[in-house]
Amino acid sequence: MAGTMTFIRSYNYDVCLAPGKIWALVEAADYLAAHLASKESWPAREDAYKGLLSIRDRLLTAMKQAVDEGHLAVSEVYLDDGADVSQSALDVNKSTVLPCIFINWALANDIDVPAEFAKHHARKKSNKSAYYEGLGLKRSTIHHERSRAVAELLWSMEPGIPIAEMARRAEITQYGCEGHEYDMRTVSRWLASLKADRRPGQPRKNKD
Repeated sequence: MAGTMTFIRSYNYDVCLAPGKIWALVEAADYLAAHLASKESWPAREDAYKGLLSIRDRLLTAMKQAVDEGHLAVSEVYLDDGADVSQSALDVNKSTVLPCIFINWALANDIDVPAEFAKHHARKKSNKSAYYEGLGLKRSTIHHERSRAVAELLWSMEPGIPIAEMARRAEITQYGCEGHEYDMRTVSRWLASLKADRRPGQPRKNKD
């Protein structure tokens, strides 16, 4: 097809940000890929489609790595059938993430997001700040106590989890720290007094 064709694929971002909405990882990648692809000019429809898929693949690769390194908290983790038990084998069609967690990760990594996503993030951040101010407490104080509560529950089910691994758990980031990323050493200090064995330890390797 001759000439320049701007790729257009619209999503109703307000609908996908509805209260209680949760995204599959591939769905989250689709939203951003469509947004990023729509900002480019493509010589033909086929090029636009290939460009979209390429952008989505790069996003999914970055997301898997972020999950593996503890920088993106996944709500539900599913692994590809027959794959090695590791986060790099995530089933992106089934594993899920909260929109606010995903948007925070994208912005923290300088990934351009739709205007609706940025506004949603700003509202969430403003509401949290007002909440903390109303309590007369610092955000880190709230996260400190929430993280300890989550860790205490997890340790009651799995007492052998080392402190260093607990500090990286998605549940700590998502529910304890509300998606805010702290240095692992900081979270480890928060949790140390809960653990009978105070040694930081090394993360366990998953066994099937």
